[in-house]
Amino acid sequence: MPSICRECGVPKIISRTHSWRDGCITNKGGGADFSLYEVSFHNTLIEEVGKRLGVSIDWIVYIAGRHAAARIVRDMLAPYPRMGKLIFKRPLFRLGQRFLLEFARAIGMGDIELIEHVKWKRGSVRITNPFHLAHCTAVILGGLDVMYGFPVAFTAGVDGDSYIGELLPGEKDDIGSEDAFIRLTTDDLTPGKQDEAQRFTACSACGAPAELGERFLFDLEGGIITDRESGERFIFYGHHSLNTILREFEKELGRDIGDLFMEVEKESFAAKLEGSLGDRNLWDEEEMRRYLALQGLGTLTALEKREDNTYIEVANAFVTPLVAGRLAALWEREHVAEGNCTYQAFKNTLRLTITAQ
Repeated sequence: MPSICRECGVPKIISRTHSWRDGCITNKGGGADFSLYEVSFHNTLIEEVGKRLGVSIDWIVYIAGRHAAARIVRDMLAPYPRMGKLIFKRPLFRLGQRFLLEFARAIGMGDIELIEHVKWKRGSVRITNPFHLAHCTAVILGGLDVMYGFPVAFTAGVDGDSYIGELLPGEKDDIGSEDAFIRLTTDDLTPGKQDEAQRFTACSACGAPAELGERFLFDLEGGIITDRESGERFIFYGHHSLNTILREFEKELGRDIGDLFMEVEKESFAAKLEGSLGDRNLWDEEEMRRYLALQGLGTLTALEKREDNTYIEVANAFVTPLVAGRLAALWEREHVAEGNCTYQAFKNTLRLTITAQ
């Protein structure tokens, strides 16, 4: 049975492998892995960007998510080198399988059931309520890539309300080319120490932020994370995925599309702001700092109203376009006006300037 902290309701596999520090959700090795992200935002981002570019971007999402998932699993095991070498080998092989499945559910991938798996021979999984089929499949495969030591080949098909994925025994996926691994290796995402970083009251039982369990409901059986107040579905979205997606677009299309990602994120967050955020005023500096840090979006270090513009700085903002889009939506709501935004990322610090049109 999956393990939930009885005190705060957060999956123990999350609190044991990750910490909230310096505005980020980091693995025990210190790398920034995740942000808590609305599923509807993720799916709108993928759909809208593809629509505006005139191409489906599911394939890029698949590649990026797969490599990101493999990187996250490796990073989680890095502080435990002996365990990392043994957990996917006999006699701990089944333990390794359970670890990957429980972790996938804990981060909100959906209900992932292992139907059968005999290593090197055969295997199949059932995926029900995936947050996004291409990305969810990619996450499963990333874990299997680590388990097997190389990218495995895989097929997926529909089975009623679920999807069935079948391993192709002994075959390697084309994605495993040396060029792909070199190109898709993500830069180091270790956050810098921030004196202004938000600190949360820790759960006395598991150490996760107590506020995390207050804000979110974790259904480990269904693999679904829900905002308790709004009912929205969330996921732990890998920073490596987004960074890889942006770099793949630059390679395939020859241009930076960060501004497009920012614009779509601004539209999604503006629509959310029209609904209910409870009694939270996210334009308040302390509330904004707390909000960004809990969701792993970075540490707010400056919110300055200047003569003709507003300047905002967020350190450890590893998903720069998405953070910039949210802040732009907050500015427009606060000022009841459209804004012109310019931003840059310098050593993982977002520097955003907004002026009224």
